[in-house]
Order: sequence, then structure tokens, then C-alpha cells
Amino acid sequence: MVDSKSADPRKSRFAWRHPLAYLGVHGVVGLLLSAACAWVFFSIAEDIPEQGTMIRVDHAVTAWLQLHGTERGEAIFLAVSYLGAQMLSALTLLAGITLIVRRDWRHLAVLAVTCGGGFLLNGALKETFQRARPDVGAEFHARSWSFPSAHAMDSLIVYGLFAYWLARRFPHARRAIYAGAGALVLLIGYARIYLGVHYLSDVIAGFSVGFLWLSVCITGYEFAEKRHVGASGQDEAHAPSR
Repeated sequence: MVDSKSADPRKSRFAWRHPLAYLGVHGVVGLLLSAACAWVFFSIAEDIPEQGTMIRVDHAVTAWLQLHGTERGEAIFLAVSYLGAQMLSALTLLAGITLIVRRDWRHLAVLAVTCGGGFLLNGALKETFQRARPDVGAEFHARSWSFPSAHAMDSLIVYGLFAYWLARRFPHARRAIYAGAGALVLLIGYARIYLGVHYLSDVIAGFSVGFLWLSVCITGYEFAEKRHVGASGQDEAHAPSR
């Protein structure tokens, strides 16, 4: 029987009693979610040049929001939109500086690869599809292509990574952490549609690719952590002398 005092609170009772089955289920679920995200993205991408059903939904949603939107709502969601750009950049920079000071090279590498890789991936996808933004959001002077939404993709990647780290540090609050991060990411995505600078499919595609990239990076992080690759300064401090 597992000692409750030494049990990892991040894992369920099922995981402790049947570790192999838990790892199998965990892996299968992860693969299914990743496959679903990839399918969603490519389904939307295929619809864009063909002006399919999703594109008609895009225009209908944009038209409805423009008809029912208000100046107050625009001001509110413009502020929310900053959480997916300026605030996101500031938090990432602050986290990077903190990790450098702490000499936590493993986490710094994960932060750089996850955020930097996500930024480059989004730029490459935008250049590949070159979808024009909605005309209704021209007043915000967005310069890049519309598909996929960088705000949606970056916010899911960065806030998702921070939530993952916080949940590991405070496992008893992990549900609240994930719920809060998820709500924030969804709100940022909705703000981009409300302001008319992105279509619904841009945001959904951004979330799909962002989740897929974040899953890859977290998997790599867990692999490195288990094999003590890129040990942090704290790890080195407690390492035995030779």
C-alpha cells in the first residue's frame, strides 16, 4: 500500500495503484487530443481557399458581433486584448530574467523554446496561408496576416506553460489554476473576434496549433527533467561533490 505522506498529490489514486495503466491512458489521451487539434487546424485551413462552411460561419459571426457590439464593449475587449500581447511579452521577459538570476537553465531553455518556437511557428503559418483580416477591424491597424491568430496561439502557449508550472508547484490548486488560465485564454480569443481583427476560425486554429505545440514542449520538458538534462542552479547546489 502506498504511504499517503509520500504520495505525490498531483497523481490520482488510480495512478499509484496501476502506474502502467495510468501511463498508457495518459499517453493515449495525449495523442488523441494532439491528433484532434491537428485535424481541426487542417480542416479549417482546407476550408479557407474553398470558401467552405467554416468561412461562411466566420462572416456570420463577425457581422453579428459588429451589429450588436458597443463602444464600451470595444474598450473592455481592447484592454483584454493587451493581455495577449503587451502583458504577455512583459510576463515572459520577467520570467526569463528571474530564471537567469536563479540559474535555472532547464526552465529557461523550456521557456525560450516554447515561446520562441511558438512565435516562429505562427509567423511561418501566417506567411503560408496569407489570409486577409476582416475589413471591419481596419481601425486597429493590424499589420500581419490573419490566420492563425497570434494572440490566441501565444496566449494559450505562454499562459498554458505558466499554468502547468504553477500547478506542479501548487498541486492542490491545480484545477483552479487551469480553470483560470483557460478562462483567460478564451477571453483573449473572444476579444480578437469582438474587435473584428480576427475571424472565429483564426482563433480556433490558433488554439489548436498552440495546444499542439505546448504539448510537444511539455513532453520534452518532462523527458529532460526525468533524465536531469540541463540541471538548474538549485540542482547543482545539491549535487554531490566529486
